[in-house]
Amino acid sequence: MPSKEDISALMSYVLSEDKRMLLLTKGPECVPKEIRVAALRGLQDLHWIDHAPDPDDELSCVLTEEGQRILTERPSTDELNKSTQEHIAALRCLDSPRSEVRTDALRKFISTGFARGDLDGTLAHVCELKEMARPRKDFGSLAFALLHQGHVEVIKNHWKEALESYLAALEMYTECGDRKGVCTTSRALGIVYGNRGDYASAMRCFETSLSLARDLGDVEGAAKAESNLAIVYDLQGRYEDSEKAGRSCLDHFLAAGDFETAARISNNLGVLHMSRENFALAIDYLEKTIESTRKLGNKQVLAAALVNAGYCHGKLGNMGGVVQYTDEAVSILKEPNDLNMLSLAYRNYGIAETMRPDPHAASEWFERSVRTAEASGVEDTLAACCYEYGVALIGNTANPRLARKLLKRSSSTYRNIGNMEFARRAETRLNAA
Repeated sequence: MPSKEDISALMSYVLSEDKRMLLLTKGPECVPKEIRVAALRGLQDLHWIDHAPDPDDELSCVLTEEGQRILTERPSTDELNKSTQEHIAALRCLDSPRSEVRTDALRKFISTGFARGDLDGTLAHVCELKEMARPRKDFGSLAFALLHQGHVEVIKNHWKEALESYLAALEMYTECGDRKGVCTTSRALGIVYGNRGDYASAMRCFETSLSLARDLGDVEGAAKAESNLAIVYDLQGRYEDSEKAGRSCLDHFLAAGDFETAARISNNLGVLHMSRENFALAIDYLEKTIESTRKLGNKQVLAAALVNAGYCHGKLGNMGGVVQYTDEAVSILKEPNDLNMLSLAYRNYGIAETMRPDPHAASEWFERSVRTAEASGVEDTLAACCYEYGVALIGNTANPRLARKLLKRSSSTYRNIGNMEFARRAETRLNAA
């Protein structure tokens, strides 16, 4: 555990000049608590401490290897690498008396924190920015904060809250005449509507985003909107349109060197072929996604691709592939408690136990997948888990009544969200039961 002097030495790097002098001359207890908390959060951002400490017990943190190095070598700020220097400069701006300087710093931390997957830190900075922006009627900053708040809610599968944040952001961007902001938020809204099963609204949002992006000459924004439209085309059964749009977007982002977005689109193309039961071709896309996201460190897309690849291996009869990919996915998904993807991972385990065969263990995993899908609130995931559980029960003839009940629920859920093809698939299995 670090000493009081160690923490003071590290905090001195990220405090503004007047607060740093106060810290060094009078001690940390003379620095306002909110400033100390922000500084400690900054040390976590720099990976000098490995978790956010208790604000009332600043010594409860643990130093990382890099934090230990800084304490040992005591380099000047100018001796640190460029990205670290820039981050420290932004941290010092948080304590600036000029509101526009603090606003710019908060916007940077929201962007970088979200990209890094620090959801708690992102929300903390979002709250600060909203508090600053509202009394000043800074609609642009308020919209920016609400947009990223919506992004965090999407990752947590809080679709209602995400929808509210995005709608508020859209209103603010419209108020301040920021067409690019309207373009980005419309696309984000389309994603939420799509996950809620409102494909007509999703299509309108994506088409609005695409039209605005083209008017603005935003090639990247247009490609992203097209990639989202590809998903809706797939759900509507327009497979050729879906694959054409998806491949066009993939080629664009690969050529542009935007490998993060390319990885997401590659995963979507894998899901497209998975839904058509072209499992071998789906695995080709998914394994490329897995390789890319491991290098990029994008755990969110990596976990999704691992779950999808595990499912495809199960459908091809490769039990080892199911377990290997799903184990890795679960190790990633448990930390943010992503209920949506966890439910699909548990479904994979059910498929693996069916192949073993161990009907009792399979039923336990399938039941867990259905419960988790219900808690996630993602309807198409619930329908998918019910379908696989029902099919497994038909296969082992253990409980035909429950099998029919699950397939009926899968069919009705798919119909409610407008996925008629999958609804008919469930009904075909139901009629054969």
